[in-house]
Amino acid sequence: MDDVATKDPACMVETELRGSNIGIITMNNPHQANCLSSELVSGILNALDEFEKTAARVVILRAYPKAKVWSAGHNMKEIPLDGQDPLTWNIPFERLLHRVRKFPVPVIGMIEGSVWGGACDLAMTCDLLVGTTSASFAITPAKIGLAYDAAGLTHFIGVLPLHVIKGMLFTAEQLSAEEALRFGLLNRLVEPEDLENSTFQVAETIASRAPKVIRLLKVQLKKLTGGPALNPDDFEEIQQLRREAYRSKDFSEGVHAFFEKRTPQFQDQ
Repeated sequence: MDDVATKDPACMVETELRGSNIGIITMNNPHQANCLSSELVSGILNALDEFEKTAARVVILRAYPKAKVWSAGHNMKEIPLDGQDPLTWNIPFERLLHRVRKFPVPVIGMIEGSVWGGACDLAMTCDLLVGTTSASFAITPAKIGLAYDAAGLTHFIGVLPLHVIKGMLFTAEQLSAEEALRFGLLNRLVEPEDLENSTFQVAETIASRAPKVIRLLKVQLKKLTGGPALNPDDFEEIQQLRREAYRSKDFSEGVHAFFEKRTPQFQDQ
């Protein structure tokens, strides 16, 4: 079967079916550093739907070639400041995380450039990551006052050591490509010129294995690493603390500081 490539200009997403079983999704919105806007996320979701219909055996999620930023994370303009929960279960970004985790075949993150905020969470939900020496990872809710959700934290717990996660979350500082490899976040670390060949080599190997077993293994591993269940009291305590955070003046200050390109002045209010 010939390679098939398409582009959705509205969502800034390009898709390609290489051969008959390797799907490629390219985030292609350099003007907004591939931020995870509703349009971009919808494009990725549509691409996943199409690749599931075509029975792709593996999917690669990547940025456009030579990107300095894989994705800048949440589109900050879409984050509400009116006291409602900014990370409800059904917003497009959360739907994408669920979709990647539940997608029936492996999703490989092809990482070139820096990965920020919610995009770091998206990378954690991928099944494997191949990255270049230019890659870095930063999860930044503490930098903008965003009340992150428990489901998002479980994605990190399933991938990285706890003290590494705490360091990333509490400081909002970047994890380098070398550190990501050492801690097991990256499956492979390669030079930029080797990224495509190395990623497709992994994809082709997976595509050559028994499809039913691969699908079974992904479900098994998801179920086994889904994180512990919260008892009702713990859940209510977390939700109360989240409400206090996303209704706080500090949250508004963090978002305004982001757009004004200054350091936020948090007052614990």
